[in-house]
Amino acid sequence: MGTEIQFVQYLHQMRNYNDEHPTTKALILLGYLERDFIRFYRAGKIEEGIQFAKENLTRSRDLLNKLSSEEKQMQLRALIDVLAYEGTENHAEIFEFVKLRNDYQQWLSKLPVTTDRYQPLVVQIVRDFAAIAEPNALSYNAHLESTLDVLYYTNAHLHDQLSVRKVLAHVNKRCNPETVRRAFSQEMHMSIRDYINSKKIQEAQHMLLTSDLTIRAIAAELYFYDAADFSKRFKKETGQTPLEFRQQNTLRD
Repeated sequence: MGTEIQFVQYLHQMRNYNDEHPTTKALILLGYLERDFIRFYRAGKIEEGIQFAKENLTRSRDLLNKLSSEEKQMQLRALIDVLAYEGTENHAEIFEFVKLRNDYQQWLSKLPVTTDRYQPLVVQIVRDFAAIAEPNALSYNAHLESTLDVLYYTNAHLHDQLSVRKVLAHVNKRCNPETVRRAFSQEMHMSIRDYINSKKIQEAQHMLLTSDLTIRAIAAELYFYDAADFSKRFKKETGQTPLEFRQQNTLRD
């Protein structure tokens, strides 16, 4: 497995990312690290995977330091989503995976994530999900590589003008674009476009509850066409307008 690890290859090829913003560079490389961990997870090699993650998170401490608490939190949320998805796809009893995912997402929303706290949280999250997984129940499928690339690249660029074309331009360095589209749809039961929109709306929900930015400002920050387009897509996804979502959830707090 060692010769197949993508993270190490990309860390050695940092020159390819010289034109990237340091924060984007950090998110991309951490995405590869966590993606490679999933390969250990699928093979049932939990402790080996944890050791791999520890060593390379230590190696990447400077990258972690470039991320804000919210950005580190976002990366942990992506890991939780993937682990939960692995569980629900590969086990008959999915309730525990869904519950653990929801519990972690709620807990993380109120937890400042520092660089020192990041690695222990990764280990805790992994062990909690591994504890409810059946031994040897997870299988590795090569086509999942491109799907995980799409997931992590999207999560790293939620505040950019993100499009399917840009995602594929990144992933297509190693994969045929139609293969990527087809594999993603089969694996995630949605298109890449729908996934991008869903993650943008999730990020908007987070911003609505944790910032004082106006609806218009959030729409601009996440590169929606305008505030009206943002509100329309937000309501289609959540059943509420952004203002309704902010007011109702703020009142609950």
